[in-house]
Amino acid sequence: MADASIAHPFTPPDDANRRIGRHLLDVVRAQDERIPAERRAPRTVAEMRARLASREAI
Repeated sequence: MADASIAHPFTPPDDANRRIGRHLLDVVRAQDERIPAERRAPRTVAEMRARLASREAI
């Protein structure tokens, strides 16, 4: 049985972490672009305020 206090012997290099992070960010943004604007949830305070302001103007 492996000792739980022993760290994993392999730590991926920082460059690999940056590349996978960048890839995942690109994939998420590409999928997010496919969602119609009226169905997309606001993600920032500015987006929420803009949505509320546009509804109040109607």
